[in-house]
Amino acid sequence: MDLFDQLGELALGSRLKRLSDGIMKDGIKIYQNNNIDFEPKHFPIFYLLSQKKSLAIMEISETLGVSHPSVIQSVKEMEKKKLIHSHRDEDDGRKRLLSLTTTGKGMIPLLQVVWEDIAAGIHELISSQENNLLEAISGIEKALTTKSLSDRVALISEKRKLAAIEIIDYEDIYAEDFKKINYWWIKKYFTIEDIDREVLDHHKAYILERGGHILFAKFQEKIVGTCALIKETDDRYELSKMGVLEDYQGMQIGKKLGLAIIEKARSVGAKTLYLDSNKTLTPAIRLYEKLGFNHVHKKTNESVYQRSDVCMELDLKP
Repeated sequence: MDLFDQLGELALGSRLKRLSDGIMKDGIKIYQNNNIDFEPKHFPIFYLLSQKKSLAIMEISETLGVSHPSVIQSVKEMEKKKLIHSHRDEDDGRKRLLSLTTTGKGMIPLLQVVWEDIAAGIHELISSQENNLLEAISGIEKALTTKSLSDRVALISEKRKLAAIEIIDYEDIYAEDFKKINYWWIKKYFTIEDIDREVLDHHKAYILERGGHILFAKFQEKIVGTCALIKETDDRYELSKMGVLEDYQGMQIGKKLGLAIIEKARSVGAKTLYLDSNKTLTPAIRLYEKLGFNHVHKKTNESVYQRSDVCMELDLKP
């Protein structure tokens, strides 16, 4: 069994390359059979120049949708075969234009006959199949202009990572995880303040017994992140003490914790969710913005944290 059949979609690029190589190999043979010194890989640029008086390398690259270096490489090869030549633009002396040479133009009538035969042969090949390959390729190319393969894979990867993270409620067995994770990130970026010690060392009294909540992110039976919801009033809560272990950052854990704590806030009747942060925590602030938090003005002395220079709020009112 063909390995590419086994690999399926995973080998799409390699399979298309193999198909392309096979068609190119036959193309070389077709030109040789017609006694024409021409290479199939040069066809797009040659044909484009046969329809235009002259073009710059960048124009060729943009028209064909291929890389600039790839065009330059083909141009060098075609210049050696004396199929094209370069000259300066009469209107802009800094601009280099490419045109077919007299030799290249002289080959056009012979090539057109061969191209018609090749087109007929490929049409016969495609028509023998249940699905139209050219239509499928065209559809895929259009879809990729809307969303690239790398963007599609990134989205799938993000969903997979999110699905692997389990969000759980507080239990006494996770008390040390709550303290350890938060002490770690605060020490890394700032100085531990008295309020940090009060919240972390006495979290049951400061958070849970006042109507707040603590959530944890669990990955493969290990607590890797945490976040707290602290009650200020019946309809105003604070998002606080969100942290993810360093080795597990980049797995969308913060995002899943944030979404979970927002949902928890809604479930307990919160109308406003706010947080204090610091502008040096750029990734965290970017996450909060994506979660829907807006920056609000707040005087530094209004925050219980000396390090706070950023205040954000999320309106939860229906």
